[in-house]
Amino acid sequence: MTRLSRSVGFVLACLLLPAAALAQDRPKIGQVDRLEPAAGAYYQGQDRLLDPASPVFLDDTLWTGPQSRLQVRLDDGTELTLGPAARLLVDRFAYGGADGGATLALRRLQGAFKFVGGGVEQAPGHRLSIETGVATLGVRGTSFFAGPIDGAFGVLVLEGKVEVSTDAGSVTLGPGEGTAVTSRKDLPGPVKRWPDEKVQRALAMVAFR
Repeated sequence: MTRLSRSVGFVLACLLLPAAALAQDRPKIGQVDRLEPAAGAYYQGQDRLLDPASPVFLDDTLWTGPQSRLQVRLDDGTELTLGPAARLLVDRFAYGGADGGATLALRRLQGAFKFVGGGVEQAPGHRLSIETGVATLGVRGTSFFAGPIDGAFGVLVLEGKVEVSTDAGSVTLGPGEGTAVTSRKDLPGPVKRWPDEKVQRALAMVAFR
């Protein structure tokens, strides 16, 4: 090995070390199921690219590129799928099994995502919150889409129920129902069954090709 190649290797190791060290200081809460073509996780100024089966840690901000998708499975079975140019923070997570404490808090920062609930939702006395910037989502036994569509922030329930709350009030959605939110200061839009064409556009944002 030449002196130059040894120097390059040392520099790369130094650059990667802080991200690896920061990840190891936090509890692992899940792992990547699938991604294409590129996605990563950000924490305290450090970015790391993810691979299939990469670990996910508490306080990770998961992100995707402009044409990317990312699917993550948390330790309780909760499944999170991010669409293109999305950012989602795993703010709190604790799961002690069906009879133990259960907490999950997510913060959607950008883009579209799909949520499929796991063990946290089934645990008695669980705490589950999803903040989106314009609304708070309360979920029960749920699979749903949330993200920008038709000039607003849309929420579409696939299974279960979702309560969409703003500072002005809330609506509750059942399977096949959706709403649109434009501001935290305003009521969510009327509960409607989205036409098939809109449903397909929404789900295409979080579907792998």
